[in-house]
Amino acid sequence: MSTGSASRAMRMMRTIRTIRTIRTVRALLVLPAALAGAVVGALGSLAHAVVATVGGVSLPVGLALAVTMSATMYVVLGLLIGRPGVAAALVGWVVVVLVLGTPRPEGDVIVAGTATGTGWLFGGSLVGLLLAAAPWPTAGAAGRR
Repeated sequence: MSTGSASRAMRMMRTIRTIRTIRTVRALLVLPAALAGAVVGALGSLAHAVVATVGGVSLPVGLALAVTMSATMYVVLGLLIGRPGVAAALVGWVVVVLVLGTPRPEGDVIVAGTATGTGWLFGGSLVGLLLAAAPWPTAGAAGRR
């Protein structure tokens, strides 16, 4: 074996080891991604109903901020972890939003069946589904030429 082919083989082995390490780290980050989705789902559920009235017109600023916050989380997790991170965050988000949309025995509910509540439920879910289907970078993509 020549020196050139030996060094190429060593580089290839280091690349394979690096890709395996990246995949392992990404797999370990799926649970924190689901927790991030749950936290963002809870925060957005509390904020989505905020309405600002400007010149007699009600603007759903809370809904816009909540959906934007969710989209930002999905994009960041997609760039860091990839599709599994976005999917895990979406699962955490949906579970929390559905639980907060279920009426308690007292009759109160956080995500009500109003236009903003429906917009929050479908808007955040749709953004998550679209970004979960988006093509995200894979573990070995940075080293390819």
